[in-house]
Amino acid sequence: MSSPSRYLVSAPGKVILFGEHAVVYGKTAIAGSLDGLRTYVFFEKRDDGFLELNLPKLGLQHPLLWPISALPYSKVTTVSKENNSLQESTINEELLKSLKEIVLDGNAGNKNNQEINELQQVAASVFLYLYASLEDKQTSWCGTTVHIASNLPVGAGLGSSAAYSVCLATGLLLVLGHITIPNYGEKVGGFNISDSSSPMNLINRWAFQAEKIIHGTPSGIDNAVATYGGAVSFSKGVMENVIEFQSLRFLLTNTKVPRNTRTLVANVRKLHDKCPHIVVPILEAIEGISSKFKEIINSGDSQKELNQNIEAIELIDFNHYLLNSLRVGHPSIDKVREIAAQYSLHSKLTGAGGGGCVLTLLRDDVPNDDIMKIMLNLTSIGFECFETKVGGHGISILDASTISKQEFLSSENIQQFSGWKHFN
Repeated sequence: MSSPSRYLVSAPGKVILFGEHAVVYGKTAIAGSLDGLRTYVFFEKRDDGFLELNLPKLGLQHPLLWPISALPYSKVTTVSKENNSLQESTINEELLKSLKEIVLDGNAGNKNNQEINELQQVAASVFLYLYASLEDKQTSWCGTTVHIASNLPVGAGLGSSAAYSVCLATGLLLVLGHITIPNYGEKVGGFNISDSSSPMNLINRWAFQAEKIIHGTPSGIDNAVATYGGAVSFSKGVMENVIEFQSLRFLLTNTKVPRNTRTLVANVRKLHDKCPHIVVPILEAIEGISSKFKEIINSGDSQKELNQNIEAIELIDFNHYLLNSLRVGHPSIDKVREIAAQYSLHSKLTGAGGGGCVLTLLRDDVPNDDIMKIMLNLTSIGFECFETKVGGHGISILDASTISKQEFLSSENIQQFSGWKHFN
């Protein structure tokens, strides 16, 4: 049976539910996948020996194009396909340097001679790095066209780069023959990261490589959430699946207020060093919230829906107030909370704070009319709103042989294409 000539791959964004800033000090944080906010990548077979990358989400008006023969294969580290193992644990800097030069070469990588900014350069370098590292000379694909679509805001702390990395890793592993689309009911490995035979873990490790190129020293939590979906707890470099987690419905508000995560983290550090007798107990209390949330969802109380649980709702307020005491709040965040509170809804900042995004829990008993009124109020003052579920599927794959590029690009709801298969 021949392999598909087109693939569609999807991966979710992520949001931190509890534990912001405390996680920097080894405390537990909990993050979940944003099922309604995803990145989609369309892979199409070529026969002319070229790689084409389309990045309209990042503002590129024309595709980037490279001949496969231009890739510096002499610098590629060998990948062993036995047990789908990844031999390298660090970035091949020599290979990456050569690829960055190719990306910046207007004649080789940019037939339209369009200017490309730093973010676009990094995205292109990630694509070429993964392709060069994974290419199997036995593949029937003599080139690949890649189109990126996403409803994830870029730079909002919602894991857009990780979703991109996971989609690229998944699609290229498929295209280059390292993994196959799972059959319905097929066991493809769960959240046991040490299982080298799991396709999911292979994807996660290559996505982590991509995240290193983008961020330098990422925690690994964003790509893990995008890969496995659901929710994970993270502490001192160790991730665990929150097994009993069920999807929660949230209103996610992007205040569009720019913030510098590094500066916010540094300011909390200064406060910590200046007043450790005050800040350390705050960080411990934030960890206590994460622990209590895990206790609630693992209680097995099926008679009480999680988003109706009074204790879980109270944790949202507690976590927000504690983060505010670390001086990472912002008037824009307060405005979101004020508008949501008019409808008896509870909100918290998510991520580094200082602007960015706000999570508002949507209980099952909240009328849709109220949600629409809240969204109207928030958008009228310049904010961007998304109704989404936290804790949904991770990687999703579709044999897109019957879907044209035009159908993909023009679709308003890509997830509605039939035949999606989920790895988790």
